[in-house]
Amino acid sequence: MWSSKIMNKFSRGSQEDPTFPDSLAGFGYSFQDGKLRNIETGRPFEFVVRVGDQAYNQKHYEALGEVVTEEVYKLLETECGLTRAKVPYNCKEDEPHTFIFVSKDVMTNDKLMVLIHGSGVVRAGQWARRLIINDTLDSGTQIPYIKRAMEDGYAVLVMNTNDNFRINKKKKQVPIRGSESPERHAVHVWKYYLQGTQAKYVALVAHSFGGCVTTALFETFKEEFQKRVFAVAMTDSVHFIYNFSAFKELVKISRNWVRSQQQLGTKLETKKGDIQQVSSGVRIHEETSWASIDGVFEYFRRRYDQVVLGASKTQESSSHDSPEDSGDDSPDLADSDAGGGGGAGPAGGRRDRGREGEGRGRGSEGGGGGGERGKVEEEEEEEEGRGKKPRGKKIHDMSDSGNEGGSDGEAMASGGGGGRGREKRGEKGRGRGMKKGQKKDVYGKEKEEEEEEDKKKEEEKKDAQMEIDEEGEKEMPMKMEEEKYLPKKQKISK
Repeated sequence: MWSSKIMNKFSRGSQEDPTFPDSLAGFGYSFQDGKLRNIETGRPFEFVVRVGDQAYNQKHYEALGEVVTEEVYKLLETECGLTRAKVPYNCKEDEPHTFIFVSKDVMTNDKLMVLIHGSGVVRAGQWARRLIINDTLDSGTQIPYIKRAMEDGYAVLVMNTNDNFRINKKKKQVPIRGSESPERHAVHVWKYYLQGTQAKYVALVAHSFGGCVTTALFETFKEEFQKRVFAVAMTDSVHFIYNFSAFKELVKISRNWVRSQQQLGTKLETKKGDIQQVSSGVRIHEETSWASIDGVFEYFRRRYDQVVLGASKTQESSSHDSPEDSGDDSPDLADSDAGGGGGAGPAGGRRDRGREGEGRGRGSEGGGGGGERGKVEEEEEEEEGRGKKPRGKKIHDMSDSGNEGGSDGEAMASGGGGGRGREKRGEKGRGRGMKKGQKKDVYGKEKEEEEEEDKKKEEEKKDAQMEIDEEGEKEMPMKMEEEKYLPKKQKISK
């Protein structure tokens, strides 16, 4: 009598190597409107092929999955226009190898999006095989991400981190050089492909174990990663941050869309030092990538605006400002999660514009000469920028005095009685809103006064020359004048 173990061994042996078709059509299926459908009946995929034979049904499903993988590869090439690049990059003709997918502009585009799937049976271009077979291509593949990325101006690089070995003729697993594990695959691709691109702004999308691959990349290429990667979007990542200080720069630029019933994008409670968790809006792990796509791309746009457009605005502002007002005190953009990029960049420029606006505002209220003050200040700033002494500096200083504020206030309150305001300022000699003609008069009066003083001195000299030449009589008035200011004991004796 046969034992149950022997019977099971024979039964397993009879099912070890069932043969399956090598094409989707051979399985009787095709993708119709993005959904896998039976060619004859139009029905969705059915797992049970042989009733009561779970092992065969599972093998049938896995074989179909391998065919689906090849079908997705074709779609990446035909629908997305991607091409294959070998891993290892320098593989020999007979050497086991795998590949990644890249867009045609991957070497030249300054924007690059890198897609990293999770662990298991999924390959390049897939988030979840189960969703591809049972739901749609959109929910299960990376195709929607690739198309959206291209619409936003990105080049695309699709990793293939789970393709780690080949079966040789002896039916033994042979590791693929440069792709022995998901982490080694990613490091090889970064080193020999990504580093050679012109991409200055890299965005990463990583699902599930792809989060662990991302942290491995950050550790391996930390300095370059911080320089080039401006945003990381994880979807239900299983990464582990073991040292916050070592990963704080990664945490700053990352978000993790996790399983949650909360509205998409809702911030969730997150462990201190970990990547901020936000809701994906769904409760099933493999659905998080598709469910989060709108939130992910919105996050990328905001980060891009903050880092790239904000930096360009800062440069533009600093090129117009004086060196001491170059905006060095602006906050780190990577620390901010608010949209709208150059908030802190052109701070110096805003201060200058505020001063100009102040002069114009006063002029418009008073109806008098306030606008001219704005012009004077603008001229001063221009001249200061050229290293010249401001022409209106003296007027500007006097116009800011407390005494002058009252007359200017009255001029503004008169609402069109600008003449009264100018009259009062004229009585003071110098005031706000002084016109160019008035400036010349002021300097003219100063010149006249100086000339009169010079004339008086000349006359005094002439008078002194007319006096007698005796030394005592000439010096006596001077001695008497000094005597007034000397201490008593130092009085000059007569």
